[in-house]
Amino acid sequence: MDNDQAFRPTLRTASGEKRGLDTTVFLIGGALAYFMLNAVLLGLVSSTAEWDHAEQLLLGQVWQLGYNSQPPLYTWIVKALFLLTGPSLAVLLALKALLLTLLVAAVALIGRELKLSPAQQWIAVLGLALIPQIVWEDQRNFTHTVLAVTVAAWTLFQLLRLRRAPSIGHYLLLGLLLGLGALSKYNYGLFAAGLGLAALSLPAFRAVLWSARALLTLGLAGALLLPHLVWVGGHLSKAQVGFQKLEMGAGLGFAGLSELGAGILASLGALLLLAMLVVRPQHIRQHILQRIRQRDTEPGVALLLRGWIAMLLLALLMILTTGARDFQEHWLQPLTFFVPLLLACWAEPGAGRGFQVFRSIALVVLLGVSIALPGQALLANPERPSRLNLPYAELAAQIRAEIGAPEVIVAPSDPLAGNLRLHFPDARVLSQRNPFAAPEQASQWLIVSEQPLQPDSRFMRWLTAELGLNRLAPSRQVSAPLHWMPDQAHRLYWTLGDPEARRP
Repeated sequence: MDNDQAFRPTLRTASGEKRGLDTTVFLIGGALAYFMLNAVLLGLVSSTAEWDHAEQLLLGQVWQLGYNSQPPLYTWIVKALFLLTGPSLAVLLALKALLLTLLVAAVALIGRELKLSPAQQWIAVLGLALIPQIVWEDQRNFTHTVLAVTVAAWTLFQLLRLRRAPSIGHYLLLGLLLGLGALSKYNYGLFAAGLGLAALSLPAFRAVLWSARALLTLGLAGALLLPHLVWVGGHLSKAQVGFQKLEMGAGLGFAGLSELGAGILASLGALLLLAMLVVRPQHIRQHILQRIRQRDTEPGVALLLRGWIAMLLLALLMILTTGARDFQEHWLQPLTFFVPLLLACWAEPGAGRGFQVFRSIALVVLLGVSIALPGQALLANPERPSRLNLPYAELAAQIRAEIGAPEVIVAPSDPLAGNLRLHFPDARVLSQRNPFAAPEQASQWLIVSEQPLQPDSRFMRWLTAELGLNRLAPSRQVSAPLHWMPDQAHRLYWTLGDPEARRP
């Protein structure tokens, strides 16, 4: 068999459809077990919520069309779950595990849609383990990003399925996913735009999208997004915070190009290096230069490659026209999650020695992550303990023993405020960043900080200026040993506000 034929990306399973289905089911089931195990391990070592989870504990108190610089879908899901369970870290960890499992499921099903062999499906799924932002950061902390990349994966799957079966239901489902993606995280828009341009450049997909039925897709997506856009129009200062992090300004953004390149390298460097075990570099070049425009090329594979190129070009255009910089690596996840799929399409279909080494390394990485996640608390540097080491549960219990359950709690930061909500589930909890409206008739206000409550501190000035709390009881403090570091203690400073003395 010549090299060109051996590395065609349109490869069917050697042992038939059943073996491919068994591989898909096994990969999805294994992912669910893996992510749930890690969620349980995190819950066992600490009752403290990380930053993004704590933010959701705080935001999940109210229904709003928007909250801050992130779209609201993740918070809506959290709010709905909390209506059933109450504020719960276990629910947040389980939700994260389920979303990551759905990401793996989408990648595995895309592999089946592209008729990849079992070995190639393994490469596509385990390739995710070699993207640090997905295998580590998504499990450790992120929320909106996880939802966005998961919806992006299902959007890609649905577009591939739409080409095969262009029914009205499939057009509507694509519109639903586009709307949900836009409500997940704003960088999903870059993914959707790049994917759309790539699809329109391919005759097989252009015939599907250039249809009156596509108006159903756009209409449903727009209807889902419109209420949030109305909110954005009335709250630009909040909604623009995320874009301000990009430091957009006038002039060409050459500085941002290097940061984009560094982000892509950090995300894909390990994957591309290890892909050499299963993909010969000369064949990647051969396919890019010789096969992408051939009529017998699988349209789905061409969509992956052209989609990635289109998304990259759109990102470059945004940088050059706006001067954007300071890219965070996790923002690139909707642009990187399907690279393992593309590499799998170019990989040898058999389970050769290179595949065995690739799979072994990826499995070792997964094992290392399972150890490192609880290790954040168990093995933390005593000089720099992690947030998981902070004993918020014990500190909250001490405060509750003295004053009971307050009606309103105010804290300077989202992580502290969110963690306090775990232990005072019936209180309305506010932070400086998210000062939700407090009940008018609240009789007891608890003010809590991780720093001494000095009268001239920024937090205390904010309490007076924004909440009208100008009469506070003398400050008190509680302390408790850090989790897994009994020789060190963490303190909270607290006082009670007099609601009768609030400045109108």
